[in-house]
Amino acid sequence: MKILLIQPPVTILRTEARKCHPPLGLAYIAASLKDEFEVYVLDAVAEGYKTEETAGREHIRHGLALDAIKKRIAEISPGLVGVSSLFSSQVENVYRVCQAVKEIDNNIVTVVGGIHPTVEPKEVMGNRYVDFIIMGEGEETFKKLAHRIGSKEDIGGLEGVGFKSGVGSVTINPAAKYCQNLDSIPFPYWDIFPLKKYFEISNPHGSPVKRTPFLPIITSRGCPFECIFCSVHTLWGSTYRKRSSRNVLDELEHIISRFGVREILFEDDNLTLDANRATEIFDGMIAGAMNVTWSTPNGVAVQTLDEVMLTLMKRSGCRAISVGIESGDEGMLKNVIKKPLLLSHAKSIINKAVRLGLEVSAFFVVGCPGETVKTLKNTFRFARMLGGVNVNFFFATPLPGTRMLEVCRKERMVYGPLDYVKLKSERPYFGTAGLSRESLIALVRRERLKLYLLFVLFHPIRFLNKVWHKLIFDPRYFFRFKSGYLRPRHD
Repeated sequence: MKILLIQPPVTILRTEARKCHPPLGLAYIAASLKDEFEVYVLDAVAEGYKTEETAGREHIRHGLALDAIKKRIAEISPGLVGVSSLFSSQVENVYRVCQAVKEIDNNIVTVVGGIHPTVEPKEVMGNRYVDFIIMGEGEETFKKLAHRIGSKEDIGGLEGVGFKSGVGSVTINPAAKYCQNLDSIPFPYWDIFPLKKYFEISNPHGSPVKRTPFLPIITSRGCPFECIFCSVHTLWGSTYRKRSSRNVLDELEHIISRFGVREILFEDDNLTLDANRATEIFDGMIAGAMNVTWSTPNGVAVQTLDEVMLTLMKRSGCRAISVGIESGDEGMLKNVIKKPLLLSHAKSIINKAVRLGLEVSAFFVVGCPGETVKTLKNTFRFARMLGGVNVNFFFATPLPGTRMLEVCRKERMVYGPLDYVKLKSERPYFGTAGLSRESLIALVRRERLKLYLLFVLFHPIRFLNKVWHKLIFDPRYFFRFKSGYLRPRHD
């Protein structure tokens, strides 16, 4: 049986930058299937990066058009199509792709996996074009499901799967157990992905890469922390599971030798949570003379860092770290966000990282339930104290599967069904008791401008490089953003 894995097109705000990130999840699924099936990949974002169409008053969709996607499906003629559904805001694009599959051949089986079907299984199974969903970790479950579909075996008791069990009837099986030996999972199968396009575009999530070829890697799964805005627990659980340092170093050596990788994107939520393991990885990179640079675009837990760890990271090739501080108000951190972080420690670590020559990006989540003008101004004040590092403000978003959504519904800050396309951290989805949506937008916009000017003052070369990168790789976004910044909209 031929299996086609699809990364759907992406809908973004007109003032939002396009990104093109190698889909690590699909690469893991491909690796689990490649020895037993004929596997193909269609990354509609990478292959249609410069193609965009209007998707409403404030949104555009970029990636291959549906006609081009249907043409590729017809050419490959798969028996099964797996569609990635990472973000709730993109679920309509997932449904559009599943519909395109059925329009080519209604007998092709469609399977949707990722965070959204994991947290909203009945809703996704309610779509007429979706045959199966996979919840949680997908490598083993997808392979088992593919075998049963291919041999026409009963799906009934397969854990981690949802399916239509009759007319108007849906079955959602219990979640599959998490893999406890992550070393047993094959390395991502990048050979069938359009790597040249990723390298040419050179614009993954986070900061633009400085060296190519580049690839992402993840060394652990699960998170023991309980931040209000995060849904990672629903996919990977609350228990921290980690690959061995030797297994991580083997993958690094593999992608360096096979693909000539020169920059690594560590995608972990908790790369340095186990200090001994992290030390072994970084020491191994130094001893192996890997000659790569690396960053943590998804963030690294600042509470796990000290000067010794930062120095070792720098020696092993680290050039940039992103740290999630979330709020500059101690009360918001402790009582609302539930982040075990001392602001004094965060400031000290960031100062040390800057002195070591690391580029630092600091993430803040603003507009959480309980946010007031006072707490927001405390966040702004703390951000300014960081000395011109790259600061990113994200608006609190009530994503399915998060504690934030539960709180917002309980306090009647969010009513009725969620409008998924608006679940984007670039715009506030709700106002708080102390701040309206319009006030949040205005206050954050003014502070962004101040910090933007501060960044230019402290880092003029980095600023010019960022502007140049935008002009070269996405000039339409550059001018849309400037126009939108001068004439902001609230909805």
